[in-house]
Amino acid sequence: MKKINIQPHPPASTWLPQPVSLDLPSGQQVDVWRIHLDLPVESLKLRENLLSADESARAARFYFPVDRNRFVVSHGALREILARYLHCEPHQLSFSVNSYGKPSLKDGGLEFNLSHSGDFALIAITRNRKIGVDVERMRTGISADIIGGHYFSKAEMSELQTLPPEQREAAFFICWTRKEAYIKAQGMGLALPLDSFDVSLTPDQPALLRATRPDVAEAARWTLLSLKVGPGYEAAVAVEGQDLDFRLWDWKPG
Repeated sequence: MKKINIQPHPPASTWLPQPVSLDLPSGQQVDVWRIHLDLPVESLKLRENLLSADESARAARFYFPVDRNRFVVSHGALREILARYLHCEPHQLSFSVNSYGKPSLKDGGLEFNLSHSGDFALIAITRNRKIGVDVERMRTGISADIIGGHYFSKAEMSELQTLPPEQREAAFFICWTRKEAYIKAQGMGLALPLDSFDVSLTPDQPALLRATRPDVAEAARWTLLSLKVGPGYEAAVAVEGQDLDFRLWDWKPG
């Protein structure tokens, strides 16, 4: 596929059917998978059988069955996809979690991140690069200016307030997903102050990491890409590096 650095939303047709074989031939390759979380009972049970004891226990803690099922599908799909790259069985994968709660493969080799919201999950995978992804189901009636004032930087709030009122809800979710993707890529959780970096948020404009503080050179070392997942959703991926090759895949349960 064509190299992608910084660009507006790719069209929905960018999502391709999953290939027969999988590999990440170079460190410049970034794969993003779109997972549809509404599966029939038989497929749900298959994913459930892939989970570790810890993952099964986490799934059981959800109060609503729909939330439990979405957790099962997203984490089962993660195991299936990673196992295909690593040419092993899903149950053979072992994960560790850093002090901020970000999971990684104990045996290394691949970097990944998972996000899910509503009916979709996204899984982003690469080699030897920090990576983060976020997807959010957009909600109407939010107070974009008020909530943004708590979580966005001064530059982001200034950009938000220059937009017409009818664009601010969309801009809020654009900003939110880009910031979440970058924070998740850094793997520090909220230990990374939300006002220590600026992202672009104007709808239909390129995804940009505009500034990072205190290291001003950090911004140039990253690529942000917004993703069209489906109507009513906003999503973004943040990857350490430039001149990256992105491939977008639609996961289908085997």
